[in-house]
Amino acid sequence: MEVLKDQSLEHRNKDERPTWTQDEAIAYECACEVLRDMMGIYNARIYAEERKANPDTEKLKRMEDEVSRLFREEQNLQVHDHEKIAEFRRKYGEIIRAHRANVKAAIGG
Repeated sequence: MEVLKDQSLEHRNKDERPTWTQDEAIAYECACEVLRDMMGIYNARIYAEERKANPDTEKLKRMEDEVSRLFREEQNLQVHDHEKIAEFRRKYGEIIRAHRANVKAAIGG
C-alpha cells in the first residue's frame, strides 16, 4: 500500500512528517466532501428561506449555525480520525443521497 506524505511540512525534519495510506487519504477526502455537500444543501435552503416573503429568522439561524458547525467539523477533521470519518460518511452520505433523489424527482429525472 502506498504511503503519502504531507508536502506542506517541508520545514520540519523529514522523519517528523505525518504519513497515511492512500486508503486513509481517500476516506478522509470523501468525509470532507460529504461535509461540504451538507454545507451546500444548507446554503441552498438558507437562500430559499431568505427569498420568502416572510423568512423564518429562527429557522435561518438554526441553518446558519449548522453550516458553521459543519465547517468546524471539516476544519478539525484529521486523516487518522477513522471513527469520525466513517461516521460522517455514513450519516451524511445517507442524507445527501436522499437529497439528490428528491432533487432528481423534482426535476423529472
